Amino acid sequence: MSSSAPVRGAESARRVLAVLMAFTKERHTLSARDLAEVTGIPLPSVYRYVAFLRDTGLLVGADQGGYHLSARLIQLAQAAEAAETLVDLADPVMRRLAAETGETVILVRLVGSSAVCVHRVESSHRLRTSYEPGQPMSLEHGASARILLASMSPEARHAYLEPLAARDPAAAARLEEEVVLVEERGWECSEEEIDMGIWAAAAAVRDSTGILASLSVPSPLVRAPAAKQHRLLGQVRAAAEEVNELLRSAHR
Repeated sequence: MSSSAPVRGAESARRVLAVLMAFTKERHTLSARDLAEVTGIPLPSVYRYVAFLRDTGLLVGADQGGYHLSARLIQLAQAAEAAETLVDLADPVMRRLAAETGETVILVRLVGSSAVCVHRVESSHRLRTSYEPGQPMSLEHGASARILLASMSPEARHAYLEPLAARDPAAAARLEEEVVLVEERGWECSEEEIDMGIWAAAAAVRDSTGILASLSVPSPLVRAPAAKQHRLLGQVRAAAEEVNELLRSAHR
């Protein structure tokens, strides 16, 4: 087949992933019939998924009707490795920060068009904020959201903010100005933007390519009154810089 039919729906997505996962180091080149046998997917459907994966550049045709994974997947593997490396490096720093502050510490990354918590060290207090790993959050509100918006190219950020600009041009313009400031200084604070009674300090985690994530401490205002916020922000910024130094050392 030379072109792919549309691949839609959760079941189709699972089957596409099953086709990709059928390849291993030992089983690096497979025919459509091999893929049907390994995955249990009917052969006509396998042809459709293979065509789709070839069109997206993830599969390459080989000799004698076989297929193998393309080099584009190396980038995905490198991204996954980088994400795991970041959590591994950040975890001990986050644990010390949680012990020092008594608050929950979260690491938030940009995934698609959402801020997603990828790692969390919880506070020991009974009254604490709760951000589940994998939980997506809007980029329109919160300290971490503005740091992640600052990680985008101006073009990507403008495209993301277009719906907000259509609803509330003044709010979009204000957010753009705030993000420029955040990009320059590398930290941000927010108060009751996502949850009532919560103040948060966040700092950028960076490597040589730019902002990778936001390290944040969301705290109930009863434990973070104005008099304590400056100290808490300083602790978050110091922790983020420690992670940044670990990243720099890892890439030397």
